[in-house]
Amino acid sequence: MKLRVFFRWFFYSLTLLLLYSLMCCGAFGSWQPYFIVALAVGVSMYEQEFSSSVFGIFCGLVLDMATGTLFGFHAVMLMPFCFLTALLSRNLIKVNFVNHIIATAVTLLAAFSVHYLFTYIVWDTSGGETVILSVLLPSFIATVVTAPAMYFLTKLISEKLSLAGKDILDLSDEAAESAEEIKKTSEPVKEDSK
Repeated sequence: MKLRVFFRWFFYSLTLLLLYSLMCCGAFGSWQPYFIVALAVGVSMYEQEFSSSVFGIFCGLVLDMATGTLFGFHAVMLMPFCFLTALLSRNLIKVNFVNHIIATAVTLLAAFSVHYLFTYIVWDTSGGETVILSVLLPSFIATVVTAPAMYFLTKLISEKLSLAGKDILDLSDEAAESAEEIKKTSEPVKEDSK
């Protein structure tokens, strides 16, 4: 049981490292997909809120290293969106690739908007229109087009190493309850002596 949880998060992390390497190689030019955002959203659709938020923070920090932005910028952006995606996936929306594409697009649009706001509007830097047309828009389109691949990859990892929809927090609660039951049943029964 613990081994399945370990391997599930191991493969999520291994995928994150491979995507980081792919983003750093520069093979896509200005059409660079933000694979890591699509991965974080995909994991959030299959995991619980807390673990999704923590994974979103790590994905954001790795994305900051890959894109050269201020360290922590994408972590601050991805954490609440991963939390919301996990919350909505567990309670309101169906987990499918269409919703994954929509959640990825919304997350990326918010991250790009905040990046543009603090880089070009607040500091009144010239060339903002050129950056939108030559960098942000192509990256947005490339990420949305490649998002289904990230969805099916996270789905494969989650289904192969799943614990029937239970997360590690659920399992720890069940383990604590079963330990209390065992403790109650193993206590010696006191007999009344008359």
